[in-house]
Amino acid sequence: MKKTLFTLFSLLFLAACSSTPPERQDFLIEATRSGASLPARFSELQVNELRSHPPYRDLSMVYRESAQRFVADPYHGFLSTPSSQITQQTRQWLASSGLFSRVYPTGSNLIAPWQLEGELLAMYIDVSMPHAPKTVIKAQYLLSHNGKSASFLLSAEHALPNAKAETAAQGYQETLRMLLIQLEQHLISSNVH
Repeated sequence: MKKTLFTLFSLLFLAACSSTPPERQDFLIEATRSGASLPARFSELQVNELRSHPPYRDLSMVYRESAQRFVADPYHGFLSTPSSQITQQTRQWLASSGLFSRVYPTGSNLIAPWQLEGELLAMYIDVSMPHAPKTVIKAQYLLSHNGKSASFLLSAEHALPNAKAETAAQGYQETLRMLLIQLEQHLISSNVH
């Protein structure tokens, strides 16, 4: 009996070890601005890299299961950190907006009179209500010029038909688009000169 039990456990252990884990899938986030460019309101802008703290500076997608429980997905994530992707998308969005006479590219040695910096505060797939999943992005931006500044706390969410990784990646694109629309509106109404 002991030999049979040992053989059974050995076979189960070998079967568990031989199963291959799912292949990892990574995504990029893009948010394309539509509509005509606005009249230039500001001169040159430098968009600095967004800061972030764990787990939002890691490559894994993060799921919020409850108010206190967050889980990183080991099999689905991003090709580059969310903060890097959002920084790049912010740059492209503001360049196409026309609000600034020029938006300097990444790594530019030129010093722009206008500076935009910020922090990615949260980016997760909220499954705390399983029948109503959604993507959530929260960020804080700071626009500064000649010693004056204005801070914008932004939050956007987008409802998802399901919480699959590919659906969530598409949802993040819409969520980021909504967040950047908010940023553009705040910049238009800003009284920093």
